Amino acid sequence: MAGIPESRIFEIDAVHLAVDAAEHPWQRTEQAAIEAHWAREQVERPWLFNGTVMIHRGLMLEGREIRGVSHRAPYAALLHWVKTQPEADAWHLFGSAVILSADGAMMLIRMAAKTANPGKVYAPAGSLDESDIKGGMVDVEGSILREAREETGLDLSQAVAERRLLCWRQGRRVAVFRRFRLDETADVLAARMREHIRTDPEQEIEDVVVVRAPQDAGPTTPAYMQAMIDFHFNPQASDSSWQAAGKG
Repeated sequence: MAGIPESRIFEIDAVHLAVDAAEHPWQRTEQAAIEAHWAREQVERPWLFNGTVMIHRGLMLEGREIRGVSHRAPYAALLHWVKTQPEADAWHLFGSAVILSADGAMMLIRMAAKTANPGKVYAPAGSLDESDIKGGMVDVEGSILREAREETGLDLSQAVAERRLLCWRQGRRVAVFRRFRLDETADVLAARMREHIRTDPEQEIEDVVVVRAPQDAGPTTPAYMQAMIDFHFNPQASDSSWQAAGKG
């Protein structure tokens, strides 16, 4: 599909998503179903916020870059997309910050009960939204830093970042990762993250999950995140990818 590998982690250099001000064609045809689904969600999960997110079309891999077109859409549309997984040209792409401690742990978060993904364990991530639009393009890498800061309190702009991005796709869901190495131990980072969680008015994060081996993340880890964990903790794949991709 669009030349993007499926169900495996692979490297890319960049993501280019141009913003189209028009309504996404899929959203237009599904409007009644989207509204009906959202009405049910308001009864079952009234705390959900129907803000603006980005839904994409035409995603393809060109060389080592993913390219496509992004449309603003209500969060209700994305929830309907997640439920129905349509065959239409409608894609969900998001960025994740894979935070690595000085002593080799991966720092994940567990989502709180009153969120769209209660109990799920994954790296700081979120849907691309209006704040990620820069100069008519969607800034996926900026979104990765923003989500990490909002969810963990950590500023990763000064961390040692892997130069290339990592990517995973299943159907029309695409996860984009960047690994960041910090010079603090997992215990120190976990304490900093938990203090942020305690004082965060949004209260979207339940706790920190420290992962030192693939099995540590637990059964509520989504497939895309478990694939990234397995890839990272495979010494041959992880070491060669990190060294080949370079840092900074």
